[in-house]
Amino acid sequence: MRLFLQVGTFALLALGTAWCVPALLLTGGGPQGISWWRYGAVLGLLLAVGLAWRLASREVALGALATLCAAVFVWTRTVQPSLTRDWAPDLVRAARAEVQGPLVTLQDIRDFRYRSTTEWDAAWYSATYDTRELVRAWFIVEPFSGFEGAAHTMVSFEFAGDRFVSFSVEIRRERGETYSVLGGLFRQYELIYVVGDERDLIQLRSNYRGDDVYLYPVRASQERTVAFFLDMVHRMNALHEHPEFYNSFTNNCTTNLVRHLEKVSDTDVPYDHRTLLPAYSDALAFALGRPFVPWSQRPV
Repeated sequence: MRLFLQVGTFALLALGTAWCVPALLLTGGGPQGISWWRYGAVLGLLLAVGLAWRLASREVALGALATLCAAVFVWTRTVQPSLTRDWAPDLVRAARAEVQGPLVTLQDIRDFRYRSTTEWDAAWYSATYDTRELVRAWFIVEPFSGFEGAAHTMVSFEFAGDRFVSFSVEIRRERGETYSVLGGLFRQYELIYVVGDERDLIQLRSNYRGDDVYLYPVRASQERTVAFFLDMVHRMNALHEHPEFYNSFTNNCTTNLVRHLEKVSDTDVPYDHRTLLPAYSDALAFALGRPFVPWSQRPV
């Protein structure tokens, strides 16, 4: 029994420390790197828990860590998302929409022409789409090379006359900032709905990043496809008033698409490895059946 208590205490101490340390180091961080005071806070936390263990008991150490974790959690809630940072040049504009009956005017549709992943001719445009002419949606999966199960997912909407507009839920990087899964768990990146031309959002990934990109037509009624499109538009607009943090597990590209799907259909999407690892999300969509079923691919 004593051994069980010791092992349990060590496990709780390890778990608490494993959460507190990255929370202190990463929460609200940016491209400038980790500030000195964060290292000092981590050192202070470890010293406090270590002294409590050495001078008192493991129970006191566990209580001290629990108190410190609660304090760190409260502090992380004070870090709020922003709309006014020094954004990366490709994310400096956030799309918004005006909805007037069946007509949706999208502003700041990105239409870059790339020479490489870091060099491009920047361009944005505005366009009006008639939802009565919405033909279908396309579910897009970009598996990441070298990372089994990791992928980015997007949606492209096809309108009559071979007009396409794509939506990509991403982190809104600051200038000089790079993505990390761990940073995405600790309120480090804002969320953005990037709206772009397929020649931008898809060809960037297929032609310049060298990733495979799979496109699946979504089998759904026109009514539900329109509802899906409008739900994405409304959430995109809402982020201009109420910004949110991206989260690597709970508020990412795939989980947002799942929420849009659940709002406009009767489908309950299971939160399993196929959602957590978006490279398998096409298999999940196929398994769910109607109303959203990817059944073939089309070339870019």
